[in-house]
Amino acid sequence: MNRKKIGLIYAYSEHWIGGTYYITNLIGALDNLPDADKPELIILSNKKDFKYLCSLVSYPFLIFDELNENPNLKLLKTLNRVSQRLIKKKIFKRRFNEEVLAVFPFRNVNYLENVAAEKKIFWIPDFQEKHYPEFYSQEHLERELEVNTKIVTESKKLLLSSQDAENDLKKYYPNYKTTPFVVHFAVDVPKKSDLDGKELLKKFELPQEFYFSPNQFWRHKNQILVIKAVEILKSQGIDVCVAFSGKENDPRSPKYTDELKSYVSNNKLSDNIKFLGFIERLEQLKLLEICRAVIQPSLFEGWSTVIEEAMAMNKLVLASDLDVNKEQLGDKGIYFDRNDANDLAEKLKHMDICPNIIDYRYPIKQSQFALDFLACVNA
Repeated sequence: MNRKKIGLIYAYSEHWIGGTYYITNLIGALDNLPDADKPELIILSNKKDFKYLCSLVSYPFLIFDELNENPNLKLLKTLNRVSQRLIKKKIFKRRFNEEVLAVFPFRNVNYLENVAAEKKIFWIPDFQEKHYPEFYSQEHLERELEVNTKIVTESKKLLLSSQDAENDLKKYYPNYKTTPFVVHFAVDVPKKSDLDGKELLKKFELPQEFYFSPNQFWRHKNQILVIKAVEILKSQGIDVCVAFSGKENDPRSPKYTDELKSYVSNNKLSDNIKFLGFIERLEQLKLLEICRAVIQPSLFEGWSTVIEEAMAMNKLVLASDLDVNKEQLGDKGIYFDRNDANDLAEKLKHMDICPNIIDYRYPIKQSQFALDFLACVNA
């Protein structure tokens, strides 16, 4: 049978693991479709990353295409600019596989010029720099403005992860020309891990009951609020343990993680706050499985991978009171003021009356992710 063909650009990066996971999660969602509806996926990558991707997914219709632009591309671009100016057209036109319906994700309008403009699906994960410009350098802000302006005015299709992001698009780029598609992504994780939970607790020096907050250590992830909430509870004679995991490096604020660790040490919270660092994926999933609940304290999110993974494993989530978190969790989340440690402390104090397991009907979310993405491809 002739399967639909879709190109996916894939690269593994620990510096933004959420973006890497997005592609594996998309493949997992597509794998839940009936066999006849599964598209052939052309993976634009390098050999090493493609091999790693294949170790994570079992999708039956993956094709490798080495992502290697023509080494003479700069010269060709220069010649095209000259010909465009002199004769009003490009003289070098390279063709991408014409059977491919779309290629995703793009963040640069000039990237892979051999892909037709109408086949490029662009992605803006969020508009965080508009909400918290103080977390970025002026150079970064200018670059984001330039890139996003080109995307929203020159691209044909733009995928956004939330209605909240679409609201930001309309607010900050009111003259946009692109067609936005809101696609709520879902994650693909094993429901159970074969790792020994007791051994993992021993390895990370965690008690039987603990809360888990896996996030990159970026300042806007707001780990300090959780630490202060735990400090408040300890002053009241209530011992709570929270484990943080994630890459402990914020290039925009290099001292951030050290500040957190110093605060914990200076306030004698080392038994209550555990820094696990960037841990193995299966270990992270096992901790998600056995923790009491997940805490997502972020000051800003586009669509939280942490929350999605918690939902996939039917875990209770305490989340900051962002509109996007409420869009994601609905009435099944417990929300706290993202600027008030006392509010989170109060929520944690009454966790004994909260359920351990939440039924999010997650397979339905996964199927919807695949269908919404294909609707964007076919539009």
